[in-house]
Amino acid sequence: MKSIQLFLLILSLVFVTCKTSQENNQPVSKGLASPVYLNKDKTEIFLADYILDVSKIDSIKTSKYFESILSDNNNKLYITPGIYFKPIQNLTLYVDGTNYDIPLFKNTNKKAVFSIPKNKKNKSVSFKSQIVGWQNVPMEDKITHWEYKTNLAPGKYQYLFVVNGKEQLDSNNPNKVSNGMGGYNSVFEIEDKSDKTPFLISETQTGDSFTLTSENVIEETLVYIGNERLSKEYIKIDSDAHRITISIPSTIQEKTSIRIFAYNFFGRGNDVLIPINKGKVISNPQDLARTDFHTQIMYFLLVDRFLDGDKSNTKPVESDSILPKANYMGGDLQGVVDKIESGYFTELGVNTIWLSPITQNPEGAFGFWPDPISKFSGYHGYWPISNTKIDYRFGNDIVFKDLIDKAHHKNFNVLLDYVANHIHQEHPLYKEHPDWATSMYLPDGTRNLEKWDSHRLTTWFDTFLPTLDFSKHEVVETMTDSAAYWVTAFDLDGFRHDATKHIQLDFWRTLTNKVKNRTDRPIYQIGETYGSPELIRSYVNTGMLDGQFNFNLYDASVAVFATDDEPISRLSDALKESLTYYGSHHLMGNITGNQDRARFISYASGDVKFDEDAKKAGWTRKIEMSDTTAYDKLAMLHAFNLTTPGIPCIYYGDEYGSIGANDPDNRRMMKFNGIDKHELALKEQVTELIHLRKNSMALLYGSTSIKTDGNVLIIKRQYFDEVIYSIFNKSDKIYTFENHTIQPASFEIIK
Repeated sequence: MKSIQLFLLILSLVFVTCKTSQENNQPVSKGLASPVYLNKDKTEIFLADYILDVSKIDSIKTSKYFESILSDNNNKLYITPGIYFKPIQNLTLYVDGTNYDIPLFKNTNKKAVFSIPKNKKNKSVSFKSQIVGWQNVPMEDKITHWEYKTNLAPGKYQYLFVVNGKEQLDSNNPNKVSNGMGGYNSVFEIEDKSDKTPFLISETQTGDSFTLTSENVIEETLVYIGNERLSKEYIKIDSDAHRITISIPSTIQEKTSIRIFAYNFFGRGNDVLIPINKGKVISNPQDLARTDFHTQIMYFLLVDRFLDGDKSNTKPVESDSILPKANYMGGDLQGVVDKIESGYFTELGVNTIWLSPITQNPEGAFGFWPDPISKFSGYHGYWPISNTKIDYRFGNDIVFKDLIDKAHHKNFNVLLDYVANHIHQEHPLYKEHPDWATSMYLPDGTRNLEKWDSHRLTTWFDTFLPTLDFSKHEVVETMTDSAAYWVTAFDLDGFRHDATKHIQLDFWRTLTNKVKNRTDRPIYQIGETYGSPELIRSYVNTGMLDGQFNFNLYDASVAVFATDDEPISRLSDALKESLTYYGSHHLMGNITGNQDRARFISYASGDVKFDEDAKKAGWTRKIEMSDTTAYDKLAMLHAFNLTTPGIPCIYYGDEYGSIGANDPDNRRMMKFNGIDKHELALKEQVTELIHLRKNSMALLYGSTSIKTDGNVLIIKRQYFDEVIYSIFNKSDKIYTFENHTIQPASFEIIK
């Protein structure tokens, strides 16, 4: 009898073990758990951002450093930090028999007060800053002054006062910086102590272990393999607290990543990201896959302006009211296929192709430009009358599938630009459900048009482009299904999302959850948001977007590289801010330009002025190239993007220096032949830089240290024994660095 009972017990244990193993083979999540940036008081965490099925959450590990309260339906977790909360803490969820760990970052914001004295003239005063997305925010009326109070993270912030409708500097603050448009902004600074926090550098690796060093003392280290915190038995901090040795458990055989965070008394330092496979550190870029997001080098092309590969679908809108530069020019998906097959992208070195929207747009003429008078066609793709049908001028499902297949065969990713915020008035959805759109009129009777910040979730882009109301569940469900269609019907690798900040967070959570549940491959999603780093970051986490385009860094890059007077320190500050807000190994997009900005090279050559209306310039005069030193300046921008953390993104034509003012002049037809010697030299330089990045672990995963020496920026990237320096000399003198001489207004990459 005892033998039978023992046999049944063993059998039951085997059954339970097999069941648990089988269940654990089903992932509880996809992607690395993004850190939670806590508020000073209570923080609400949406657990569906991290766990695919929140019903499988068993419990939350208690902590003496913070209080955690789980909602009844497991959807939300509320964290309140205690007085002894460290710069970094760990949150452990028990999910379906496994541990799931999430880093928690302490809030570092400090109180900031902006004020302007009262007088008889300043009857209307508001605050305008990058802090509030450059919208006008009324200041509080005090007895003796006007005041705006907020909380800010350490760093530098640009701002202005708007007095009686006129912008002015803060007369009590001598610190100012060029706004890149011929004027200046005041600069407010909160002390940054990051120079005293740990700065981790990967130093050596031997077999299944590796070491990290830090010049500053390390108090504590949190190490994650995938989404599970590594136990302390595998982590050794030397007695001097400047060196860490980490052993990789022999049980870790899958391809994953190790993340390391460290802190000391002064705060949280940089983070380290190391890809591993079969228990070993990956040290050769050839062992990475195109689906490893950090390897992406993106190329953004406007389909209609790239290449006409199929003359049979070249059909401009037949309307005398549309001037040629605002009409279809014939580019199509077949043209992209042709360039994939010819080896254009392979030779250039990029591995990710971002296509502008390809859904059906209207046939008519819309919008208006006054001088010269012109309307517009939907050649750009941003006026959808269908969210799932391909515009016949671009091709069809067969050609699109062929494009993706050929791209994958060449080891390229394909991203699709998707428009969710608005639809065209001819879209069947608007005709059937006009109540699904926001009102074009505000309560005071004024039109809610182009109010990008004051009414960012409801504003219309134009009178014929209804903005959808994503506060309605049925709108969220319908539009997320339409978006998810593209990654289920086609083997796409991701999305670029238009007008991200104009859509509620619920949409992005719902879409990402559907994408993760309906596909079994990595899907990269990047958004478009103009605004403060806080606003931009609010859309980026495990359950929403992987990154957004880094427009604040781009603005600093344009000001520094395109002009002679802007100090390099502005770019250094912007880069540091970027790493602080988005992480040392973020997936933000670092652009050379886009379809909504005048071409960088035309600013650099002086053919487009910073203080003029760049769109008007493109309509009223022919923009040409008057100063060929602009090619060297554009090369510096390329070099900066390709040697710093993030996803480099080249706007089509920027590889050779396509010129132009703003829309539609920045959307000229791509040139593949007849480029001059300056354009050819730039393209060769860009090609060399791209191949350097894709073949360097230091540039893909290395730590990033930043310093300035006068008007010289020095960026060091290090991944174990591979070290690369990027030196940008904005001074008027030769700069010497380790026996290398860098000429004025130039750069050098040193290995």
